[in-house]
Amino acid sequence: MFPIDAASIDKSLPVPVGTQLHGLLSYSLAFGNIPYGTKLQSVRQLAGELGIAPMTVSQVYQQLRDEGLIEMRPGLGAFTVGDPRKGADQAQPINALRGDIESIISKAEALGVSPMALVSMISASAQMRRPAIGLHIVFVCIFEGPGRDYLEQVRAVLPVGDSIELVTIDALRADEASLAACRAADLVVTFSHREAEVRSILGPSEVMGLRMLPSQGTRRSLAGLDSRAKVAAVTHFQEYIAIMRPSVREFAPHVSDIRVTWSSAPNLGEVIKGCDVVIYASGADHVESLVGPDVQCFEYRHALDPGGLDTVLTPRLVELRQAKVRSTELKIA
Repeated sequence: MFPIDAASIDKSLPVPVGTQLHGLLSYSLAFGNIPYGTKLQSVRQLAGELGIAPMTVSQVYQQLRDEGLIEMRPGLGAFTVGDPRKGADQAQPINALRGDIESIISKAEALGVSPMALVSMISASAQMRRPAIGLHIVFVCIFEGPGRDYLEQVRAVLPVGDSIELVTIDALRADEASLAACRAADLVVTFSHREAEVRSILGPSEVMGLRMLPSQGTRRSLAGLDSRAKVAAVTHFQEYIAIMRPSVREFAPHVSDIRVTWSSAPNLGEVIKGCDVVIYASGADHVESLVGPDVQCFEYRHALDPGGLDTVLTPRLVELRQAKVRSTELKIA
């Protein structure tokens, strides 16, 4: 993850430094690899490093706390929020199978069964199984287009019998049907930095936030940029304007000429004009129509962290399914 230092805040931008800092920190906390429970810099330390007012940092920390991304411990400072679902590695359900897996592999080797044949047998057996009770999941996204890709990532780890549908946050706020669908779901999944927001809308519902990573396609496109290219990086949300330059440089450190703006900025056309490459964040798709035919243009797209699907989502689905089975059995009894 890119560092946050004095160069991260661009005071020449027509965006308040507090807004920039909030975008930088919320992005790092949601998409970065900062371990849970990590202590953040003190208000005065971070303010001194960035050259901004301590009051500004304090307000940003309070906002991050309200969004559920950090916690403030009296006398100790700010810490990234510990997630009870992310316990010790050995506590994960899949780790309870390691001994059985080793035993099956050893037995297969003794019988002359190849690893590929063993995998095929297990896969075929798994396909024949059907969960006793299916779960219904709702994925709450920001933009419908990218949201469909995220939904398919989640669908890939669901067993036959489970279902999933897509709802945008805007629809959740404005549409009673979308709100009802989420409240009726067994689990609502969203992005980690939107979890608190979704919870505030839904109330007492099962909500889980998942971490995001820059997609492999985005990383490849950035790594392949010409070092001499003049790049325009466009965000949809003004709040995240400060993350665009370091996000590009994280995977294209060889590129130095990067100009940033947001999709509704008055100077959008001026920034794009004369650039060799235009990179836009999800939601700023209309930027493509402003780019000339000889200019490379692509979306900075994220993907769900595969590790989170395996070690956070899947175990939670197991817990929910078991609880639903018990509930059904009690009703029958």
